[in-house]
Amino acid sequence: MIYRELAPYLKEKYGTRVQRISISHFRTCPNRDGTVGFGGCTFCEETGSGFANRFRNLEVKTQMTEGMKIARGKYKATKFMAYFQSFTNTYGPIEELERVYNEAIIDDVVALDISTRPDAFSEEIAQLLKEISFRRKVDIFVEFGLESVNENTLVAINRGHSVGEFIDSVLRANKYEFETVAHVILDFPSDTINDEIACAKILSALKVNGVKMHSLYLIAGTKMGQDYIEGKIKPLDSKSYIDRAVAFLSHLDPQIVIHRIISTPPENAIYSIGLSSAQAKNSIEAEMIKNSKFQGSDFNYLDGGSWRKKFFERSNSNGIRSDGQRIG
Repeated sequence: MIYRELAPYLKEKYGTRVQRISISHFRTCPNRDGTVGFGGCTFCEETGSGFANRFRNLEVKTQMTEGMKIARGKYKATKFMAYFQSFTNTYGPIEELERVYNEAIIDDVVALDISTRPDAFSEEIAQLLKEISFRRKVDIFVEFGLESVNENTLVAINRGHSVGEFIDSVLRANKYEFETVAHVILDFPSDTINDEIACAKILSALKVNGVKMHSLYLIAGTKMGQDYIEGKIKPLDSKSYIDRAVAFLSHLDPQIVIHRIISTPPENAIYSIGLSSAQAKNSIEAEMIKNSKFQGSDFNYLDGGSWRKKFFERSNSNGIRSDGQRIG
């Protein structure tokens, strides 16, 4: 196994093919309406990453019904996750959240998968989700958009939160035993490969359950898209993404599930690195094999990693410590 993929994990967990069904309901976020800021993230397009949902203007239950119908035929799926994808899906009155979440739970739905911002996940919302999980017998996945661990990058992209809020939300979700998924963009021009390694280490230390790896794509009408048109930013190439993905994965806890390996940009993107999911997967795996890497091959830094490394360096080739005691 080069890295831990989502489909086998879900099949092992639920005993059958499970498909996510994208749901659109919420239409804004606190970084757009003035609660945190205005304009949103500089890369975020007008649908809040919901461009792929063909049913986004329908009622929630209808979106689920139609999406499940397609998934049964196309993917032979028998169980489903209701995936609240676009914008900030914990940002609204608690009564509305409760109603909408419950509307998505119909026959054969085994989980709610809720994408949100780290600064929009309160104790009250966590308690609501725990109650729904218990009452409706569904699992809860919470996806937090971290994007970068470089604080300067977070400011530059008008993210509106810091790494601190992300840590706080993950710890809260862990307390309620939800499955946590972090979104990270690996090729911001202002980040370095060391930022991606640091990101892998933070996610591993926090014991997140899953990661969605994204590549940067740009849309006309966004602030970052305009900067690209004007030559103010120079995006990285596909090789840089592959190199960063390899470094990220090799430092990531091997138990963390990889939900996505690269972004799928909309057709109207004015810039993307030009790799399909299959091409990215093949290139990343080939580079990892070439360099004898796999997910977690450099996962040796927690639990007093430096102390243990020094301790084992004192051992001789026969496994005997310098004090005469045998290791293991």
